[in-house]
Amino acid sequence: MPTEAPLPPGLVASIAAADSPCVLLLRHSDRYSIARGDDGYETALTPEGERRAAALGAHLGAPLDWATSSPLLRCVRTAELLGSTPTPSNLLGNPGPFVVHQDVGGRVWSREGNERVVRRQLQGETWGCLRPMSDGVALLDGLLDSFLTTGSGRGVAVSHDAIVMPYIRHHSGHDFADDWLAPLDGVVVTRSSVFWRGRRFGRAA
Repeated sequence: MPTEAPLPPGLVASIAAADSPCVLLLRHSDRYSIARGDDGYETALTPEGERRAAALGAHLGAPLDWATSSPLLRCVRTAELLGSTPTPSNLLGNPGPFVVHQDVGGRVWSREGNERVVRRQLQGETWGCLRPMSDGVALLDGLLDSFLTTGSGRGVAVSHDAIVMPYIRHHSGHDFADDWLAPLDGVVVTRSSVFWRGRRFGRAA
């Protein structure tokens, strides 16, 4: 039987610490590699990624109150395995809350690569195609709040590292200088707080 990677311990701690209503804002589970030049829209989860997402769904236990995700296949499938058919949102991907000029952004990502773009974004760079981090986070918070103010339970929003990492940076101050957001990791968001690696942070303006 294949060895399964454990669930992100910081996320498990955050789930335990947060009250309801809350939303888990997550990076999608483990995916296949994306070839250079491929837009990655139809990139699927690996078998391990499917198992890990299902394991997180089992850990959450009760049925989810709601789910939303990036329209990309790997995010939709992650949400399904967590226990709910998601409502797609372009604020979670394609293009997400930060990209202003999608054509320019596509060229920047293709030329520079995802890691370089995101690491520089976390330092305040906008690359000529991105909103300031605080503006993009405000849009994403608006989406999450639209569910938090009407729901009474627990939901999920499945997105990408390039979206969840700036959100974490803005609210917690964690700059990812020496690490990167792992697949299926993320934060738990309530109306007043963000929980990251088991620590509580106020929702920054």
